[in-house]
Amino acid sequence: MQKENSFEIIRLFDLLATEGGEIFFKSMSDVFSSTNKDVEEFLKEKAVQSTKLNTSSTYLVVSSKKGCDILGYFTLATKMLTLKKEVLSKSEIKIISRFGYYDKDSNSYKIPAILIAQFSKNFNKKSKSINGSDLMDIVLKQVKNILNLTSGKIVFIECEKIEKAINFYIKSGFQILDTEIITKNKKDLVQLYRVL
Repeated sequence: MQKENSFEIIRLFDLLATEGGEIFFKSMSDVFSSTNKDVEEFLKEKAVQSTKLNTSSTYLVVSSKKGCDILGYFTLATKMLTLKKEVLSKSEIKIISRFGYYDKDSNSYKIPAILIAQFSKNFNKKSKSINGSDLMDIVLKQVKNILNLTSGKIVFIECEKIEKAINFYIKSGFQILDTEIITKNKKDLVQLYRVL
């Protein structure tokens, strides 16, 4: 993992609260590039409004060195996660039932959880970057801090059905749910969750 003194984590909310923060953020995000254009578009066009509306919280992982390059970013939100009972092991049910409730009508457990709504390192060749595993370690550490201040143990992510992305999340300790959801853009998404 990269040394913590080589990067800083900046909450977009805090940056926007500073004088000239929104302009500074725009100049930083303009050079950000992701392999997932939806994730890149969110950072450049929707993160500020989402932060102002308080619907999610975006965090920038930036280089501590001159230039303040965005190495990567992630966005977190709270959401109710629905897990079908038949896909859970007995040990998972035991853990999950401590943090949510069983809904007989849908034969599923409903659990308040933290959603990793956006996640990407910077793929711009002119900018410094961070590897995906290091960025995920930072995200999970932040999620643990949030859960310690509130409650819960579940974090989840929704990603497109791209084998490389799914394998990355599995290597990061996430498990696939058997449910698929469709976004507004009619893209198939896979939900993966992890108990922290």
